Amino acid sequence: MINQKQKKVLIMALHAGEIMMKSGAEIYRVEDTVSRICRACDIPYVEVFATPTGIFLSLDAGHADSDMHTFIKRIKNTRIDLEKISKINQFSREFTTTDLSVDEGLQILKRIDHDKEFSFWWRVLGAALITSFFTIMLGGSAADFAGSMLIGVLAYFSTLLFERLQLNSFVSVFCSCVLVALLTLSSIQLGLGGHRDFIIIGSIMMFLPGVAITNAVRDFLSGDSLSGLARASEAIMTAVSIAAGVGVVLRFSGSSLSGSGGSVHLALQFVWAFLATGGFCFIFNVPRRHIPMAGLVGAAGWLVFQYMGATGYSSIMACFIGSCTVALASDICSRVFKEAATLFIIPGILPLVPGAGMYYAMQAFLDSNLKEAARIGWETSLMAGSIAVALLIVSSLIRVISLSCRELRRSLRKRD
Repeated sequence: MINQKQKKVLIMALHAGEIMMKSGAEIYRVEDTVSRICRACDIPYVEVFATPTGIFLSLDAGHADSDMHTFIKRIKNTRIDLEKISKINQFSREFTTTDLSVDEGLQILKRIDHDKEFSFWWRVLGAALITSFFTIMLGGSAADFAGSMLIGVLAYFSTLLFERLQLNSFVSVFCSCVLVALLTLSSIQLGLGGHRDFIIIGSIMMFLPGVAITNAVRDFLSGDSLSGLARASEAIMTAVSIAAGVGVVLRFSGSSLSGSGGSVHLALQFVWAFLATGGFCFIFNVPRRHIPMAGLVGAAGWLVFQYMGATGYSSIMACFIGSCTVALASDICSRVFKEAATLFIIPGILPLVPGAGMYYAMQAFLDSNLKEAARIGWETSLMAGSIAVALLIVSSLIRVISLSCRELRRSLRKRD
């Protein structure tokens, strides 16, 4: 039988895992945190199995005749809160390396769980930055910038309203994208903007499933195929909701595919990408002290993507190299600041998620241009795949180099 202290340890470990899972952490990070906390309290046998909807924890005393105890924690209402992931990561390190008691640990977790996000108006500012600067990054005009900023704010208000109505995330995204398309067409009629496609693409960027794609890839890399498939399915369903929401409005409005060009100096692209990534940091509650660096990571990835495209490389290769840049910079930041790389990868990779490709593929489909829709859709899929492959390659190389350096240090110590 487990004693009272071990029961408190289990409650604390499961609570830490619950907070991380609800905040959008990867599966392997949740399992590692729960296991580390239990083993720090001299629980010899611990097995943790986490999915996006639950955490299963089994333990016993390690003897042949000891009883096995299993605990289950149901996970609901997940959202992205990178500051809580950071704080739980720091808490687990502190708990395993200091004399922090279980009761003190429970109090710390309680405070973390009740920590507030950025204030409402900071999150509204984040939505405005995302939509407006993505619009201008794509080549929109000053009028498009102003129109998408207003539409982004109203769309963000709509998501909060749908949350209060307790609609599921897919219906919420569909309704919000319907609103984006309606507001875009209305703003163009009123003269607030002239490039419909740029405004819509910029405005739907905050709904793109970049976080689900990133976490799905990282779960697959860690061998968590079940969670990876679940999150990949979530990303696909979200993408379908976005396309359907915008497509319904454009189909009934009788709009046809349109486009416009435009090029901007790379220095300005860097600044705009920095501000747009900063908008994601407000939405995802990145710790304040890391927002400038997360913005630089996203801007660096976008700058490399733009430069590669300008020098003649394909969009797929440009996306791959840009994603490698984000992954490498995020790992460096995680080591320098002793934080989870997730804090920098998630906001940094989102500018590279091919939202424009999704939009133009949907537009070609609505115009019954199936050949063009297939071409753009395939290119978009390859770009999304290049992001996944880039994260895989960079993380694997870093892991190999890190293990090699560790083994080298051990061998040098043995010689000394």
